[in-house]
Amino acid sequence: MSEDYPSRKLADAPRADEGYYGPESVSWRVFSDPSTMLGAKNAVFLQMLEPGMMVHFERVSLTSEGADEMAARFDRTSAYLRDAIFADKAHADAAATHVDRLHERASWTNPETGEVVSAKQPEWQRWTWWTYIWSAVRGYQEFGPGLSTADADRVVQESRLGAEKLFVPGPYFETFAEVDTYIREGLNSKALTLFAALAGHSLRHPDVKGPIARWVTRRVINGILSLLPESARLFFAVEDRSEKELAKGARFTKMIAKLARKNHTAEQLMAQAVGETVAAPYQRVRTKSSTK
Repeated sequence: MSEDYPSRKLADAPRADEGYYGPESVSWRVFSDPSTMLGAKNAVFLQMLEPGMMVHFERVSLTSEGADEMAARFDRTSAYLRDAIFADKAHADAAATHVDRLHERASWTNPETGEVVSAKQPEWQRWTWWTYIWSAVRGYQEFGPGLSTADADRVVQESRLGAEKLFVPGPYFETFAEVDTYIREGLNSKALTLFAALAGHSLRHPDVKGPIARWVTRRVINGILSLLPESARLFFAVEDRSEKELAKGARFTKMIAKLARKNHTAEQLMAQAVGETVAAPYQRVRTKSSTK
């Protein structure tokens, strides 16, 4: 029986340990907070500026994805990232192995050169990983309780474990300032493909019904866009939104994160994140059911 098609008689293994990070890590505190997930959505805009990766994404996708499909893909990615941090070691390893296998299989053949291109391109992997970490930290800084410089650096250092699990190549960073420099300098070599421009437009202008829902959605999107470096905003024609409007969006998004927090303590939020990994793991770890 292959690991891709396990027997239905096998049950998911129970949680065995506190995983690779644990409750004493800064990552547990940061990634359990709603502000981090809001901020992490900003990473999608930065990732779309890697032209080679977007050409690859367009070739291997079954369809040109709209906002709903991209949101669903983001949710699946978020479930993996959640388990990488909060699941026990067995489930975290299984999730990483599954994602790495997906990257291996995501390939296409360039008709002009005959080259087979896989998703595991070193610079694409680095850009994807560190834009996510940068955006998550920025979300917690701007929409959440905030982070000291030392704790922001610890998130970066702890995240190297996740990078290694997905075979993201080095060099790795020691401080958030180094990640920030990498992102901002990296934008000098990025570009916007037509596919990315269309996808970015869909994300900035989702088809939301009702005037109140549209107003709320635009405010939150403005909050997310406010995190982008100024040079990145130019790619997406964000100049149609003033600095004042983006600032209002940031304040509104911070309020949304506070409401989502529901006055929970950091410990309660971490326990909730752990509970989600147990209830709906990204990738099950199979073990034989005990028999009486």
